[in-house]
This record gives sequence, structure tokens and C-alpha cells, in this order.
Amino acid sequence: MDQLAAETIAKFIASAGIACDVVQLRGGPMDLAPYGVRVSRDGIDELKDLLKLTPVANRLKPTAAQVIAGQLAREGIPCYIGGWHKFGGGAWGPGSDLQLDAKTTLKETKEQGYMIAVPASHFREAMRVLNQPPISEAELTDLALGTQPNPDDPP
Repeated sequence: MDQLAAETIAKFIASAGIACDVVQLRGGPMDLAPYGVRVSRDGIDELKDLLKLTPVANRLKPTAAQVIAGQLAREGIPCYIGGWHKFGGGAWGPGSDLQLDAKTTLKETKEQGYMIAVPASHFREAMRVLNQPPISEAELTDLALGTQPNPDDPP
């Protein structure tokens, strides 16, 4: 996930007394997601119990998962990107499936693609945010025309 989303869920986890930190990731199934939250392996079961992750979106492509996670994080809602991960190509061959380690995967689904899950305590708030209608073209135009250009931006 992006840095803001990782920091948002890390704050939620830390507020419950579970030690964690935000780490930058290199390579992996979601190259668009350079940040994650690291907790002790011994604390993962406690973390699962604490979070009670509840899916709010599934069957997502990596970019869509990133956008939704960012949207929720901007609203202060902690979220987790997970699900059934499909690894294709490389040493695994095209279309091969490899499940992640069940011990370190907090929430899985049986569906292809990624999912966004939030702690059960934030489910209603997340659904409220995700069910808002998108901003209209007219509102986007008004916003763009009403915003002064940054003088430091290149021409």
C-alpha cells in the first residue's frame, strides 16, 4: 500500500498495544505498493483477533486496490490489501497460482484478485466513504479552474 495507508493502519495497530512499524518493500506481487506494516510473527494471531478484518471490496486489480486504500486512508480509515493472490509468469509459469503463507496473510478470499478489508469497527465508515457518488465532471472543472497554478511547477 502507499505510505499514508500503511501509516494509518500502523497507528490503529499501535493504539491497541501491538508493536509494529511501517517498512518499505522491494518487489513482490504488488510493485505499486511499496509500503507494508511489520509485526512480530508471534503477534499475528493477536492482530487477526484485534482487527477482525471485514472485506469492503474484492476482485480488484492492483491499481484499483491502491486507489481504494488511498481513499480510505485519506479519510483516516485503516485498511488492509489482501486476498487471493495470483502469481503468474517467471519461475511459476504463466497462470500458475501460489497461495501466500497463511500465517502471515491476515485475510484471504477464494476469489481472484485483491481485496480491501477494514477493521470491523470501521466497516460502516468505510462503506459510507466508498458509496459516495464520484465527483462530477462539472465539479472537477470548477475545482481545476478555481485553483491557482503552483509557480514552482515547470511550464
